[in-house]
Amino acid sequence: MAGSRARGVDAAKAPEAIRSIVTTYLARHRYDAVPSWPLMFAVRWPDQRTLTTQAPDWHRANNALREWARRCGCATTEKNRLMVTPVALIDTVGVTDEATALRVVGEQAARRYRKARERIDRLVGELDVSRETASVVANMLDRESDTDFTLAIQAARFFATHDVSGMTPRQVPLAGFSAKWLDQTHAKRRGAICTLCGKDSLGLSERSVELRMRWLDPADADKPEMIVTTPWQPGGERDICYVIIVENKDTYLGMPAIRDGLCVWGAGRAIEASISLLPWLGTSGERGRETHVVYWGDMDADGLEILDAVRQAGVRCRSLFMDAEAYRRYSWFGTNLKPEGTPIATREPKATPMLDPSERELYQMVCGADPSSRPDHLRVEQERIPLADAVNALHSLGWPIINHQHQETR
Repeated sequence: MAGSRARGVDAAKAPEAIRSIVTTYLARHRYDAVPSWPLMFAVRWPDQRTLTTQAPDWHRANNALREWARRCGCATTEKNRLMVTPVALIDTVGVTDEATALRVVGEQAARRYRKARERIDRLVGELDVSRETASVVANMLDRESDTDFTLAIQAARFFATHDVSGMTPRQVPLAGFSAKWLDQTHAKRRGAICTLCGKDSLGLSERSVELRMRWLDPADADKPEMIVTTPWQPGGERDICYVIIVENKDTYLGMPAIRDGLCVWGAGRAIEASISLLPWLGTSGERGRETHVVYWGDMDADGLEILDAVRQAGVRCRSLFMDAEAYRRYSWFGTNLKPEGTPIATREPKATPMLDPSERELYQMVCGADPSSRPDHLRVEQERIPLADAVNALHSLGWPIINHQHQETR
């Protein structure tokens, strides 16, 4: 679409169509080293008979398009068409450069694009890397907050002049950094730093990824919690048919008995790495029985990004209480504060291709970037939702929940 090739748009809705196409273009190309301009649009008008019989309507459409293009600073060309008398109709509209494109799109799309370009400029200016390298790295750090992006620049400066081979991530003497900032759950963050430093690896010594699970079937009530550090498969005659992954430890310990069930403690973003230890999730068991998987996390931006990541890892799972309807039901449990009492920061929504429309709606709400749709609270913690409600929801999905008398509910 960039360059001389024109994209056709219908005259009646040309401004809306152009805005939509340019918005998509900016989103897809915001991390290009040098985005291509112009974007050209050919305006499609109806046939001669329609123009003549509906002349007042098409006059209005033409005038509206001309005025819209003028306000946005778009270049236009005209051609004469007969509408009782010859009339100069808009023939093409050109979005000639970045500044024009930012006037065409809405405020949120413009803000997201500017943020990407500003990050590229920062990397070029502060680390003296090429624009191509800066574009690649800025894209890798797309999900990072402004604070973490700044920390990545500081970390790149440090690793460029220090050898930390053999240290664990938490042993690296980076002043002002959380001990978890370089954990292996942040693979893109590490990769970005390596790219900026021109290194293949930071040479860090890794702690083994581990995953905690406990049986939910009453027949396994006497079995201890499992901690796995290598890929694990259920053995023997056991089929695990129901798996619930939860974010919070209290919820993990409180899950009720479920026939053929397993509860996995995701521990927040740790599950993004540790989910690989359960390669069979979302597949059929040895005897052909499907494994039903539910992910239940906090209703906040992190929780929904984790859900998206789990699905991207290949796990076919439903979410529990992680959509807009659930938020409206439980929002009175919400908070705007982190556990340490500091405010939860708003953020720009990231690409989350594995979220369904209602989950995506909630994600955009709790990111809080758009003041017009920002909810009262940016987080509803998983543990605030009554466990009895979760039991009822799982039961409605057909999960064989066992009550405290060990009678299966149907």
